[in-house]
Amino acid sequence: MSIIRLLPVLVALLSCSQAFAQKKSVATPVPESITETLDINFANYGERAVPLDLYAPKKADSLRPGIVLIHGGGWTGGSRKAFRNTAMRLATEGFVVANIDYRLATETKFPGCVSDAKAAVRWMRANAEKYHIDAGKIYAIGGSAGGHLAAMVATSPGKFEGDGGWADQSSKVQAVIMMGSGVDQVARVKESKSGSVKSCVIFFGGELDEKPDVYRNGSPITHISKSTPPVLFLDGGLDNPGKRYIEMSRQLDELGVKNQLVVIPGAKHGQWGREPWKTQFEDAMLSFLRSL
Repeated sequence: MSIIRLLPVLVALLSCSQAFAQKKSVATPVPESITETLDINFANYGERAVPLDLYAPKKADSLRPGIVLIHGGGWTGGSRKAFRNTAMRLATEGFVVANIDYRLATETKFPGCVSDAKAAVRWMRANAEKYHIDAGKIYAIGGSAGGHLAAMVATSPGKFEGDGGWADQSSKVQAVIMMGSGVDQVARVKESKSGSVKSCVIFFGGELDEKPDVYRNGSPITHISKSTPPVLFLDGGLDNPGKRYIEMSRQLDELGVKNQLVVIPGAKHGQWGREPWKTQFEDAMLSFLRSL
């Protein structure tokens, strides 16, 4: 077949390819009722700045609860961009949402990621007046590794604070929601077939038998107390629902700390950002926070 006869086919294929690329690159528009402020540096370590994107209701006739939203990725990958749509949904429901990045474990070992998440809470309190945030109602939400970090923030006030800034502010949160998140890293490794979890080795800087105290300190279950805020365990129905939290939930019950498990039917690990499950995860978050 001659090149002349092939030209219409090539042009059609190129047009389809360009259209597909354009479709993929188009971001979800920001709803009219909220504002999106990108690339705010909330923590600084020398020349290293850590950014967040802030989503807030435009009408600020009263103080709004704050949310620190923390992405997953095994502590070694991922980006705040994965939670952009969820951040916008929560903002349309009346929350001021800090959708954060953090230094990954490939850059800094534990407790670096935890310190960043705590710095984000302190940043929200330091800027509460500017962004009309109720400093007494700040919540932490995360998925997978992000849920682990959210739980560390909630269970270990006064620890792992780091020096990212806003030291005069508290990093305490008033509730935590974790989706598909490990709460006992020691048990997680012991239950693994190989006796090792690669992401944990990177995050903690060694194997469990080399750094048992570090693994324990990096587990939210180690730090729970009567002062732990209310907890929502939020799992997909195809993600070993509730299994990770059995012991932590039992201990929270003994301490009189409110906690509950909600399971989203049919969802696998990480599908809190994909429909038809995304909206269901978000509805569960909102129902829990409004019940407080």
